[in-house]
Amino acid sequence: MRRTTLSLSRRASETPPSPIRKLAPLSREAQARGLEVLFLNIGQPDIETPQAFFDGLKQYNQKVVAYDFSEGNAHLREAWSKYMERTIQLSVAPENFLITTGASEALVFAFMTCCDPGDEILIFDPTYANYMGFAAISGVELVPVLTDLEHDFTLPDRAQIYHRISHRTKAILISHPNNPTGTVYSREELQLLLDIAEERNLFLIADETYRELIYDDREIVSVMHLSPNNDRIIVVDSLSKRFSLCGARIGALITTNQDYRLKALNIAQARLASPTIEQFAAAYMLDHITDDYLKEVTLEYQSRRDVLFESIQKVPGLKASLPGGAFYVIAELPIDDSEKFAAYMLKEFSLHGRTLFMAPAGGFYINQSKGKQSVRLAYVLEKEKLRLTGELLTAGLEQFTKHAS
Repeated sequence: MRRTTLSLSRRASETPPSPIRKLAPLSREAQARGLEVLFLNIGQPDIETPQAFFDGLKQYNQKVVAYDFSEGNAHLREAWSKYMERTIQLSVAPENFLITTGASEALVFAFMTCCDPGDEILIFDPTYANYMGFAAISGVELVPVLTDLEHDFTLPDRAQIYHRISHRTKAILISHPNNPTGTVYSREELQLLLDIAEERNLFLIADETYRELIYDDREIVSVMHLSPNNDRIIVVDSLSKRFSLCGARIGALITTNQDYRLKALNIAQARLASPTIEQFAAAYMLDHITDDYLKEVTLEYQSRRDVLFESIQKVPGLKASLPGGAFYVIAELPIDDSEKFAAYMLKEFSLHGRTLFMAPAGGFYINQSKGKQSVRLAYVLEKEKLRLTGELLTAGLEQFTKHAS
């Protein structure tokens, strides 16, 4: 029988691989060779998950692990609402929450609820790489507005943003604090986006996954603070980063726009529900977590940022802007191809039995040539390891340059 090639969907073919995980096989090979790999490529916190989450797991005593509600566990929605009021003085009713399987699912729901295939969402480059995957899945076109290191990745002026809006634009998406740059946008910058959304009748989707991870006594501002009952504001939230709960996959889509929430719920019902036990434990954690936990976590990340930034500032030719939040920094290097350099560091480089795993920054741009000289570093390791970054980068760049010449 003659074999024919089975064709695959354009959607699958056009969904880009993650630049964060793309080089993971090389890191495993480096470890197999006996090297200690410093994983600065991915935002996987190493700070301990709150004990209250594990206490919550122990409290779960049902005889059957049943489906929860598609909109999420009622206790979790109430606990999350109270948490936001307590920590950031923002009053959002529990019925405005749609619990999702991580912020990733919330973003897919957000895209699919406000956009038809072929519609556009305005984003700011560099941007979170997985937005591109979510857009491909949803059939949405991402239209970039460029920000740059020279201006600390702050937002461009109104005219530049307006220039990228078309009749197909349905929403503006902002990551605040920003992944991958660590930029914390001012109240005025966020207000500018809301004003433009009002003027052009767009949704404003705010990915606030890192909201509480803000440093140097900056003000915590959610877009909901600007206009608490605004129907065009959609907030995507997550417990993953601030509570080291990445594997629990608990996120939320938050909006006072009940029509939007109900249409998103229709999509959510197709996947039935988010995990029951994790929701139960997360609700227990939010009820019992102390304010001291977040204060300590924030101070620890700020200290790590300072250690990493001081270390990489010693690297000849490196340029970077001090991030104000999240736990990432974009570093521009004196090279032509950061992906080749990142691969080289894993395949051929070692210093004192160690090497670095970095995320090439090209994958964080719609036009990947824009980030070809840069890498994203995540300061999610202990400070003793972060102090080694500058030395490893300096030696790696020196050897890579010789190897390439």
